[in-house]
Amino acid sequence: MMGIAIFSYVLTASVVAVYFMSYAPLTNRLITLFFISTLAGCASVAPPEEKPQQQQQVIEPVECTPPQPIEPVVKELPPPIPVPVCPRPKPQKCPVCPAVIVANKPVLGEYELVNLEPPGFDYLARIDTGATSTSIHASEIIRFERDGQKWVRFQLENPTNKEPVILERKLVRKIRIKQAETGQDRRLVVMMTLRIGGIIKSVEVSL
Repeated sequence: MMGIAIFSYVLTASVVAVYFMSYAPLTNRLITLFFISTLAGCASVAPPEEKPQQQQQVIEPVECTPPQPIEPVVKELPPPIPVPVCPRPKPQKCPVCPAVIVANKPVLGEYELVNLEPPGFDYLARIDTGATSTSIHASEIIRFERDGQKWVRFQLENPTNKEPVILERKLVRKIRIKQAETGQDRRLVVMMTLRIGGIIKSVEVSL
């Protein structure tokens, strides 16, 4: 609308100027032409376009949904596989063989069943031809005096029911035995009666 008004104004001014130039002197004509040119330049300039106002974007808050709890997955384990238990082998008793005599001497094997009297226990003994004395495993060894003599109280194990049995013997002497692990070891020696087959002897036994 503003451009149309300016154009109408210029057109009116041009008509007036033509009329004025027909009758006005030269100086006035020049002024009139300058004025018309200025108006024409103003009319040719288009008004600036109005930019549309940018609407501000309104950021709406987003509601965050709480995470749902994850349920644990429970798997049923298979039942345990039973492990077969092998029965324990029963201890085998060594058969009693009759004593063999060669050149008026009994023949003994590497292992022999030896009876200790008393208390009448049977032990599986290893026959060592290189040993100079007989030994037996004893525990709870205690030295004491009886009637002015030295005695020894010790404990043996019943090979049948594994129960302890306490014995007392008179002390004969003390010996030293060389061992590979602990070096020299002092042991007490007592007299005990041993029987192998039909052979019965009272021998020195170290505890």
